Formats: sequence, structure tokens, C-alpha cells
Amino acid sequence: MNKKSVAALTPAMEHEQTDELVGVLTAISVVSRRLAKKLVLLEKQSAVKKGKQKNEAAGQLSIHAD
Repeated sequence: MNKKSVAALTPAMEHEQTDELVGVLTAISVVSRRLAKKLVLLEKQSAVKKGKQKNEAAGQLSIHAD
């Protein structure tokens, strides 16, 4: 926003814009938190999957070694 448009805002308009900005930032925060939780869950699932693959691979090697 330029200086002219800021100067032309009434206190009610400023309050409305502030409320809107707070709403947008809150929504961004909520979405960010959800995404972070999903990423943590996916990372855990990936680690478990890799662990199972390693265990299966180790089991197959020991079966063939006998």
C-alpha cells in the first residue's frame, strides 16, 4: 500500500484490515501446523517402511546363506 491509500483509511477501515490480516495469518498458521504434523507422520512411516525392508533383506540374505 502506498502512503496516500494508508492516509485515506478511516480507523474503522484500519481495524477491518487488521482483523482480516489476523485472520489470514491465523489460517496460514493452522495450515502450516497441519502440514508439519503430516510431514512428521510421513517421515515416521517412511522410517518404519525402510526398517521393514532392511529386516526383510537381512532375512533373505540369511536364508540364502544357509
